[in-house]
Amino acid sequence: MASYEIAPVFHGDYIMAYPAPVVLRPPSEGAVAPAKVVFTPFNPSRSLPTIQHMPSDVLYYIFKLGVDNENTDAKFPIVVSQVCSYWRRVALQCPLLWTKIHISSARAMALMRSGGEVLPWASVFAARSASCPLDIKLNFGRLDTTPIEMREILLMHIHLIISTAVDFLACVHDRVRSLDVVTDFKEVTFLMSYKLVPRGLPLLESWTIKFGSNLVRDLSSPGHSIFHIHPDFDASGQRGRSPHDAEQRTIGDLLPRLRNLQMSQVVANWGAWRIGGLTSLTIGHVHQSQRPAMRHLRAILAMSSCSLESLELQGCLPVHPLIGFRPLRLPKLSTLRIGYFTQDEALRFLPHIDAPALKSLALCDISTALHRHHRRAIRESSHPARAVYHEADSSKLLHELYTTRSPLLAQLESLELMHVHLYHTPYGVSQDRLCDQLRTHRVCAVRFLLSMPSLKSLTLIEPDIGFLDGLNEPIVSGDLEFGNGVYFFPGFQLATLRIIDAEYDDLVDFLLNRADQVHSPTAPVAVELPVFDTLEFTLEAGMIPLFKMECYECDHGRGKIDIHGFARQMACSIYREDFNPFAPYLQRLGNVL
Repeated sequence: MASYEIAPVFHGDYIMAYPAPVVLRPPSEGAVAPAKVVFTPFNPSRSLPTIQHMPSDVLYYIFKLGVDNENTDAKFPIVVSQVCSYWRRVALQCPLLWTKIHISSARAMALMRSGGEVLPWASVFAARSASCPLDIKLNFGRLDTTPIEMREILLMHIHLIISTAVDFLACVHDRVRSLDVVTDFKEVTFLMSYKLVPRGLPLLESWTIKFGSNLVRDLSSPGHSIFHIHPDFDASGQRGRSPHDAEQRTIGDLLPRLRNLQMSQVVANWGAWRIGGLTSLTIGHVHQSQRPAMRHLRAILAMSSCSLESLELQGCLPVHPLIGFRPLRLPKLSTLRIGYFTQDEALRFLPHIDAPALKSLALCDISTALHRHHRRAIRESSHPARAVYHEADSSKLLHELYTTRSPLLAQLESLELMHVHLYHTPYGVSQDRLCDQLRTHRVCAVRFLLSMPSLKSLTLIEPDIGFLDGLNEPIVSGDLEFGNGVYFFPGFQLATLRIIDAEYDDLVDFLLNRADQVHSPTAPVAVELPVFDTLEFTLEAGMIPLFKMECYECDHGRGKIDIHGFARQMACSIYREDFNPFAPYLQRLGNVL
């Protein structure tokens, strides 16, 4: 058998010696809680339960649905294989049931108390899955709730699990299809660079690396000190390899199928980046001192220029501009997501991108998102505010987009604006008839919306009041005096509108003002008010009774208001904050109204 240089807690031959599913020895006691079986009194007059007559392929299909459900516990295959002998026989004969492997530092507590195998189930899953590709998740977080006197020994066990997990990955390197890593320990990517990547990952299609389990804490720490202890991701593929290696394979040879790469709070050797052929790339949250220079970022994108379809750059845009450049053409790029701390960061980067196929754009002001999160946390606690907030304005960015990048905006079908606020009138804004028709705070928002005639879906997260008011403000095109003027509403072409985490009063005003346009008999443009196919908005759970009273039960002097008159489908979701500027958490319960 082959020899592997790995920790003695398990051996690679234990995995590789079984070419087909077999019944393996059980893991150590206490590794997994035994399944609960409910016994019923035996009745000889009754036939066998229906489940015993179910064809094995149907039962396997049910098992597979359970495994593929994202809410299913990682131990689901173990549980169904311990219900009865028939279920166990079917489960063990289905390799695809065992392809999802989850390794967590939570195992350290049980390991410290009772000992046993370090990874009791990883090798079992690998063997039972035969030669099928594997989807592996690693979650190595710090256990901060542990008593102080136990933390040192607990950390030793966590580091043992990390080392063993990397060795396990090295043993199954030729079967890993997706790798999802969330870690608070910087040595994880370091060990992968030296022990895993040099072996090659020929089936790897998706690789996610997230450092730090508490994003808002890391971004809010003084000086963002967390960024100075980032793990170092080797994007050149040269680490852990001898200079005398006869093959001298590039990282493209080592990761030939990699198409999706996501990195959050991870610093790579940007200047030595050699990963190409990506269809999706995400780089998130890098301290200013460790962000890629503009020339390095352009080189990174150029490596995948012909294949890149989705690009997300969140809190990692270059600080310094690059003088004398030509826009980098990304012919297949359809989705672009930009997160910035100041609008100048986005203004410096966007001119470098030429994306003729772009259909979806997302902009996020991270500074405003942080302020919003802190304000909510302070409101829910008795602690005084410690952070001083400076207004984060995005009006200059939007003005530059609709004046200098109008062809780019004209092709958009989907737009997300997250925490984008408009506090000032940009310098150099020309005065025209639109300025005479609208209040000052609505002009920039309305002009931005008017520059996107193909827009079908608009998502506003913690929106500026200018956008909400602007959608309800009829404006005139042409000259009414000469009979060729027409009233219309900004965003008239929208099919879907989502309003997430808006101020309660702003949301209610938007809905009631729009309902006024529908029901007012004196409104000259009532019949032209666009009707959305879908309108979705969010409320905090405690605000739902008040919302029902104000929008459904109050008379308002003109009868009850039916806010469903301007949307074919309407849904209200419960909003709960799980801080991520680009992915606010919604508890989608359907229409809670």
